[in-house]
Amino acid sequence: MRVVVLNIAQWCCISALAFASGYVVSADSNCEYVVRFEDYGAQSKLDKVPNWHGLDVDFARALLDEFGCSYRFVSVPWGRALKMLEIGEIDMMLSVSKIAQRMHYAYFIGPQRMETIVFAMNTARVFEVPNIEALFTLSSPIAIQRDAYYGEAFEKRMVQEQDVDSHFIYVPDNQLKLNLLRHGRISGFLEEKYNILYQAQNNPDFMSITLSSLVVNEEPVYYAFSKRTISKAQYHKLKEAFTAIKNSGKLAQILKKYKLD
Repeated sequence: MRVVVLNIAQWCCISALAFASGYVVSADSNCEYVVRFEDYGAQSKLDKVPNWHGLDVDFARALLDEFGCSYRFVSVPWGRALKMLEIGEIDMMLSVSKIAQRMHYAYFIGPQRMETIVFAMNTARVFEVPNIEALFTLSSPIAIQRDAYYGEAFEKRMVQEQDVDSHFIYVPDNQLKLNLLRHGRISGFLEEKYNILYQAQNNPDFMSITLSSLVVNEEPVYYAFSKRTISKAQYHKLKEAFTAIKNSGKLAQILKKYKLD
């Protein structure tokens, strides 16, 4: 969290630009949270205006507006963002799996919602994938994101694998997954199911993508806050803000808006 001191002229100027920039000024202007998103899928999208919108954007705004702190959205790839959260270069991420390693450097609040990880393929090149073990036997590698969490069963199998490089390619961002799949460099990629379904309806690049019936992982995901920048007192107030938006029905309204209720 950054402490911000504004004079009257600065307040007026920033307020006028708030909606266009993704920067929001609250009544309590002595703090600013830097929130990570990526311009991809239904979770977060950046228009040309620019203006961020999407599922996780709505979740972030609901919580931080209730908490009473201003916020600024930044676009950062997943793996890099986790490192930035750890060292305090960003304050907040959304839809983060709560695992032991991350709990050393992040506070978790939630859960926000359920996340379902699936295997996406090109419709012209479909593979039979009845179980997680089958992911380790395909003729071409699978694209995954470094430092992403694909569930306990997948993680345990990955630790046992002696030839990871033959079966998996680490990619820094989601767009590269699509490019590799389009050119036949990979057999498919692991992804949040909701993102795939959303993109199939809104993005021509996804018209040739199909999903395996295999559910790689399904579990709750959370708001995550950097322990380097968020105090315990602020953490407890954020938890109170979460309880308030949950009890008021705001979280349920967001899920309903995106047909996840």
